Amino acid sequence: IEEMIEAGLAGVEVWHRDNPAEGRALLSDIAGHHGLLRTGSSDYHGTGKPNVLGENVTSADTVARIIDQASGTPAIHWPS
Repeated sequence: IEEMIEAGLAGVEVWHRDNPAEGRALLSDIAGHHGLLRTGSSDYHGTGKPNVLGENVTSADTVARIIDQASGTPAIHWPS
């Protein structure tokens, strides 16, 4: 991960069904230590899979930060 951070890694997928609780804790700690974004994903690719759409999500604030970093301009923040 250190080499990827040096190459510009911006975040890690902490919340994913394949990450056990201890793995999530480790990834979250690494992200916090290095100032990385913490994301989540349901990895839903259609029916017939155990993944539940939306079971692991990325916060709206983190999505806005991803857009900010990717576009170079601040994202539009809609009222909740």
